[in-house]
Amino acid sequence: MFDFIRKPEIWKALDAGLLKDNPHKLSFQLKTMQDLFVLQELSGTTGKVIGEIGGGASRVLPQFSRSNSCYNIEPFQGADNGPKSEVVLPGVTNIRTEIGKSNGQIADATFDILFSISVVEHVPDTEFQAFFDDCVRVLKPGGVMYHAVDMYISGNPTAFWRDRFEMYRNAISKRPDVTPVGDVFAGGLVFTPDIASNPDNIMHGWKTISPALDELRQHAQSVSLKIAARKTLAT
Repeated sequence: MFDFIRKPEIWKALDAGLLKDNPHKLSFQLKTMQDLFVLQELSGTTGKVIGEIGGGASRVLPQFSRSNSCYNIEPFQGADNGPKSEVVLPGVTNIRTEIGKSNGQIADATFDILFSISVVEHVPDTEFQAFFDDCVRVLKPGGVMYHAVDMYISGNPTAFWRDRFEMYRNAISKRPDVTPVGDVFAGGLVFTPDIASNPDNIMHGWKTISPALDELRQHAQSVSLKIAARKTLAT
């Protein structure tokens, strides 16, 4: 799976009531749409070992922990506006490290499912290979990873955004140790009306927490990629 989160799936998830059990509802924004993507993909999952990368004060792990073993892979060091002190959630075990820099703190083939929400875009280009390698390492053979990744689409995307887009697509389509789950979008970094996007009032409000991107937000759509890949079975 490689595509944008699109409006029809958001409508479907809302119709299914997937937010009703979430006690930490945000004002409706991009992260809400990303939560819905993960909730929809993992709906009905039971008896699995699930890890969230950079979950912080996770909005979704408590729901999964009712019928799965859940872990929050989070150093709690305040990076990218995350929590600076440990957040303890019911039914969730914290692993205080970072994927890509875990240095063996997580054993190989630990998780059936690994996911992240609004995390991958913060991984620098120079560290992305190590990040993705570590994702694959800690997944069990046949395990699946899901990533909801923030993107900006403008009328004339810069090389930075085009290169990141291709880097993400290549990560799941050109490695022998993973296979895409579902279709891989073959199009480019172009906004179409069916792509779910962050409301303008939310982007305006983000000036206070991330002012460096204010100019970009005034001329671009804030959207999310959805990425899913399965670790190749051992032979």
